[in-house]
Amino acid sequence: MHYKKVKPKKLYEQVADIIEQQIISEQLHPGEKIESVEQLAKHFDVGRSAVREALTSLQAKGMLEIRHGEGTFVRNYSAEDIQFHIPSSLLFDKQQTKNIFEIRKILELGLIENAANYRTETHINTLRETLHDMEQSVYEANISGEADILFHRTISEAANNSLLVTMLQNVSNTIAQQIIQTRELLSHTNKNALLQLHQEHLEIFPCN
Repeated sequence: MHYKKVKPKKLYEQVADIIEQQIISEQLHPGEKIESVEQLAKHFDVGRSAVREALTSLQAKGMLEIRHGEGTFVRNYSAEDIQFHIPSSLLFDKQQTKNIFEIRKILELGLIENAANYRTETHINTLRETLHDMEQSVYEANISGEADILFHRTISEAANNSLLVTMLQNVSNTIAQQIIQTRELLSHTNKNALLQLHQEHLEIFPCN
């Protein structure tokens, strides 16, 4: 069996580990200002350069925010911090396109129950309007892609989970143009397929 040598951690890494654990264990809270470099150096019995390196490394990890002239703060997290980018180039591959649509379906399955519990009258009215627009587009040959996108976005917002909303919107933004183009094509070539899509949307989230 092959063993790798254990390398001792540098001072700044040890300091960073301790501060990181304080954040994870909620000894330090989001938005809280931590002690100055001088105070931390005294507490840890290390040089100020080691503390500065520790704080910089934690800022790079997104755990701290260094504000010049104000000090160092534990970072507040929000749904917008999630980076879940899907390159549009994947849409040139049919299998990858199918995979992306499956990702959206899986995410939505986790949202539907919450959406049913937390939806408001505003959500219900928006869903009714988008379903009406999708149905009318079958007969009036209008493009219903925008209504489709709005329908799915409203479900995610009704679920009252900002993290899932962000993830789903990142996926939906990638496939938005393809949804619009597909519905435009079907409106001219296969109205029965559009009717089937409409029925599937009714089954996803009936809002009676």
